[in-house]
Amino acid sequence: MKNVFKIFISDVKAIGSHFFALAIAIAVCFIPALYAWFNIYANWDPYGNTGNISIALTSMDEGYTLDDGTYVNKGREIVEEMAQKTSIHWVVTQTREEAVEGVRAGDYYGALVLGEQLSRNMYDISAALKDKQPSIMFYQNKKINAVANKITETAASTAEHNIQEKYLSILIEKVLNKADETLSEMDGEQAIDKLIETLTNLRGNLLKYSSAIQTLIDNEGNMVDRLDGAAGRVGGFDISDHAARFNSISQAVTNAKNTVLTRVYAIQERLDALYEQIDSAAPEDLSGDMIRSFQDQLRAIRTELEALQQTMPDTGGLMANTVEVLIQRADNLDRQLQQLLETGVLSENAPTLFDAIKEGMKTLRNLFNDNLLGGFIKFFDAMARDLELLSQILYGVNSTVADIGPVLMAAKSTIYALDGTLRQLKSLLDSGVAAVDKLLKVVVDAKENDLLGMLVELVNGDPEEFAAFLSEPVQVQTTTIYPVSTYGTAMAPFYSTLAIWVGCVVLAAILKVHADPTKLENPTPGQLYWGRFIIYFLLSQIQTAVILLGDVYLLGCQCVNLGLLLLAGAVTSFVFTALIYSMVLSFGDVGKAIVVVVMIVQIAGSSGSYPIEILPEIFSKIYIFFPYPYAINAMREAICGLYRYDYYWYLAELMIFGVLGLLIGLVIRKPFVPVNEFIEEEMEESGFL
Repeated sequence: MKNVFKIFISDVKAIGSHFFALAIAIAVCFIPALYAWFNIYANWDPYGNTGNISIALTSMDEGYTLDDGTYVNKGREIVEEMAQKTSIHWVVTQTREEAVEGVRAGDYYGALVLGEQLSRNMYDISAALKDKQPSIMFYQNKKINAVANKITETAASTAEHNIQEKYLSILIEKVLNKADETLSEMDGEQAIDKLIETLTNLRGNLLKYSSAIQTLIDNEGNMVDRLDGAAGRVGGFDISDHAARFNSISQAVTNAKNTVLTRVYAIQERLDALYEQIDSAAPEDLSGDMIRSFQDQLRAIRTELEALQQTMPDTGGLMANTVEVLIQRADNLDRQLQQLLETGVLSENAPTLFDAIKEGMKTLRNLFNDNLLGGFIKFFDAMARDLELLSQILYGVNSTVADIGPVLMAAKSTIYALDGTLRQLKSLLDSGVAAVDKLLKVVVDAKENDLLGMLVELVNGDPEEFAAFLSEPVQVQTTTIYPVSTYGTAMAPFYSTLAIWVGCVVLAAILKVHADPTKLENPTPGQLYWGRFIIYFLLSQIQTAVILLGDVYLLGCQCVNLGLLLLAGAVTSFVFTALIYSMVLSFGDVGKAIVVVVMIVQIAGSSGSYPIEILPEIFSKIYIFFPYPYAINAMREAICGLYRYDYYWYLAELMIFGVLGLLIGLVIRKPFVPVNEFIEEEMEESGFL
C-alpha cells in the first residue's frame, strides 16, 4: 500500500506544481460535461418548434352544390382552418404546381394538395366510389432531413385524420337525415314489418344456396365417372374432325345475332315512337281515339315481345326474365290506359292518371333499352369473344392433348378435395340460416314488446349531434406513468452516460497509464496499477459530478432522487474507469482503439435514444454484453421514478463490467505485457506513431 500512496501523492503534486498540468486537469473535468450539456439542451424540446417546419397547402376543390341549392367548398374551409394552426407552418399556395415546385426546390418540406372532387365525394358516396382520383395528395422531399420527414408525415397523417372525420360526419349526418325522412313517412309497425320481410328473404336465399351445394355434392360421383370416360377418349381427339362443325356453329351464332337484333331494333323503333307520342301529349289534348291508338300500339308491341320470347336464344334465363317483366309492364300500362278511357279524359283524376302512364311508359322504354337491348348486345359480344377464344384453343390443342389425361386425373383429385370444402360451405350456410332464425325471433319478440320503438326514437334525434359522435366515437384518456418534464430530460441518461465514457477516454489520452517505478521500493504490477488508477478514478468522479449536477441545476432536468442519481453516476464512473484504464494499460494503442469501437457500438445500440426493439436484430442480441444500457437504466430510475428494486439490479449488473475491467488490468494483462512492449517499440521505431 505504501507504493500505491506514493504514486498517488506524486501524481497530485505533479498536477498541483505545474500550471499547465493543473489547467489541463481542470479543463478535462469540464469538457465531458460540455459534451453532455450541449446535446441535452439541443434535444430539450425538439417538437416544440415544429411550427417552423414549412409545408405547402393548396386546394383544387371545385366545390359542390347540394340538393337544396346550397354551394359548399370543403377544400377551402379545410385550408382556412389549417392555416390558423401553429403546430406546423402551413404555407397556402394558389396552385398545385407552385406547391410541388417549392418542395422540389427545398422551400417546403412537403406539400398537401386537396383534390378537385373533395367536396363532391364527401356528399355523394356513389360518385366517390367511382372516382379513381385521390382526394388528398401528399408530396414530400425526403432529401432534406430524416427527422423532418417524420414530422411532415405526422402532420400529413393528422390532416388526413381530420379530413376523414369531416367526411364521416357529413356521411353519417346524411344517412341519419335520410333515415329520419324515411321513418317520418313510415310508422314503427311498417319499419319492423319491412325488417322481418328482409330477414325472411335472406333466410330463403341461404336455403337455396345450401340446396344447390347439396346437389353438387350428390353429383360428385357422376362427375368423376365422366372424367374417367373423357380421359379414355381424349387420345383420339383430332382438330380436323371438329373444324367444320365449329365454323358451322360460328355462322349459326352470327345468323342468330342478326335475326334477334333485327327484331329487337324493330320493337325498339315502335316503342320509341309510342313513348314520344305519350310524352308529348298534354292532358287537355287527350281524346278517346288517341287513348285507343295508344292501346293498339302498346298491344302490338306486347305481341312482338311474346313472339320474341318464343324464338329468343337461351341466355341463361336473364333475357327471358327481362322480356317477361316487359310484358307485365305493358299489361299494366294497357290497364291504366283502359282505366283512363273509362274514367274519362275530362275527369279531375285524368291528369294524375296520365302522369302515371307517362312515368310507366318511360320506365318501360328505359328497361327495354338498358336491360333487354343492352343485354342482348353484351350476350352476343361475349359469345363472339368466347368463340374466338375457343377457336384459338382448338387450333392449339393438338400440341397439348397428350397432357390432358394427367390433367383430367388431377381434376378428379381436385373434385375429391372440393367435396370437403363444399360440405364445410354447406355447414356454414346452414349455420347462417339458424342465425337468421334466431334474429327473426328477436325482431318478432321486439315487435311484440315495442323495443324497436327505441331505435326509431334514436334515429329521430339530432342528426348533427349523432354524426359528430359517430365520426369519432372513441375518446382516449392518457394517464402518464413516470412523467418526464421534457424531451431533454428523457435524453439526459443517455448523453450523461456517453459523456462519462468520453471523459474517461480523454483521461486515457492525456494522462500516462504507466506509473514510474524508479522511485519505488520493489513495486509489484498490482501496486503500479492501483497507484495510477486512483488519480484516474478521482478525476473521473469529478467529471461525473459536474455532468450530473449541471444536468439538474444548470439545465433544469427533472430528478426524482438526486442522491441516487449521483450514486448511479459514481458507480458508472468507476466501471468505465476500470474498463478503459485497464484496456489502455494492458493493450496500449490497440486498447485505445478497442475503447473507441466499443463506444461507437454502444452509441448506436444501447437503447439510449431508440428502443432496442426497433433497431436491427444484431443490436438486440449484443447490447446486453455492454455496460451502457445498465448505466442508462439506473439513471432513468433516479430521474423519472423507481420501480421496486430495478435501480439496484441495474447497478449490480453494471458492477459486473467493473469486475471485468479489474480482471483485465490485474490478471489478464500479464501474458500480454511482452507483446504490448514489442508493439510499442516497433511503433516508436517507425517514427510515425
